[in-house]
Amino acid sequence: MHMQRRTLPPGTSPRLALGLVLAAAACTPRDFDDTTSTVLTDSDSTTTTSTSTGPTSLGTTTSTVTTADASGTDASSSTTGSDTEGTSSSTTGDLPPCDHDLMCDVDEDATGCLHDCGGCEPDGVCDAAAETPFSCPVDCDASACNHDGLVDALSEQCDDGNDANDDACTDTCSHNVCGDGFLFAGAEECDDGNADDGDGCSSKCVRDHRVVFVTSAEYKGNLLPAIDNLSGLALADAHCQQLADAGDLPGGYMAWLSTGVSAPSERFNVMAGFAGRYELLDGTAVAESWDDFTGATLLHAIDRDEQGAQVSSLVWTNTATNGNSKGSFDCDGWSSSDVSSKGGYGSSQYANKQWTDVDVGPCGFSARLYCVQVTE
Repeated sequence: MHMQRRTLPPGTSPRLALGLVLAAAACTPRDFDDTTSTVLTDSDSTTTTSTSTGPTSLGTTTSTVTTADASGTDASSSTTGSDTEGTSSSTTGDLPPCDHDLMCDVDEDATGCLHDCGGCEPDGVCDAAAETPFSCPVDCDASACNHDGLVDALSEQCDDGNDANDDACTDTCSHNVCGDGFLFAGAEECDDGNADDGDGCSSKCVRDHRVVFVTSAEYKGNLLPAIDNLSGLALADAHCQQLADAGDLPGGYMAWLSTGVSAPSERFNVMAGFAGRYELLDGTAVAESWDDFTGATLLHAIDRDEQGAQVSSLVWTNTATNGNSKGSFDCDGWSSSDVSSKGGYGSSQYANKQWTDVDVGPCGFSARLYCVQVTE
């Protein structure tokens, strides 16, 4: 083996020389179970050597470790320990996420998501740090709707670049939803401005449907045969209901028939603006609402009976197109079949005003009745 000859500096004592040789012999690689570690402190020139004896519970401590990367730039990190072994946490300073869904989620707060987490203190002043047009409309006017196609997340729910109210975004930059009074074409059948059921337009903006038919039976002016000793308008309504039940039709029915003092416009008790569709048994639309039903003309003649059979016949009505009485042409309150008495009639072959108002005729004639569904 070739040994390298070392030359000691002049004046080196024999004892010191021996120490240097032994130190050189001891510089061998450290085993992996060596517990000695070297930590550089804030000053790179100072070295602290410590020996680890395993984990301890010493309470919460904070230490700073400075290392040097390959470029020589210091990189620092802060770690906070806890009483439990191996537990640490760090704070990044990032704001919580904000999904602008008008709900303050558990990972959102007013600082990072005022749009969803804003509050309201109604005082007439819009506090920009805590209130938004959505959380506090009484104070904050949603005036940022400028239809530029860009959504201002704080003041606009949507912005489609137009002021139309029949699409997904209304002219107030709000989502077109059921109950807002705007008809969303292709998505809503109706929208009456509320979320109520039973008023013609349901809480899901689907039309209620009402069935109308002309009776298969004919009656003289006294409307006999009687049912349960009823007479007049009450008997006419009973005929309608009896035929509807026989045809297994849903709901309650009344006759489109007037005396001199009572008419469908009030006795049907239909809500103003009723948005339900009136249709025949086969689904053919007669009118799209009560207003249309009491308009000048119908979409289709009421020419089907309670069984769906087509009928072309005279019909007792004494009623104008608007649902009001035509006067005293009511066969003495629909109690007489005397040919000297007169009753107003229409015809089931028409959709224009003649569907209900053709002329007057002797109460000894036989004619049918129109029956209209008035309840579910």
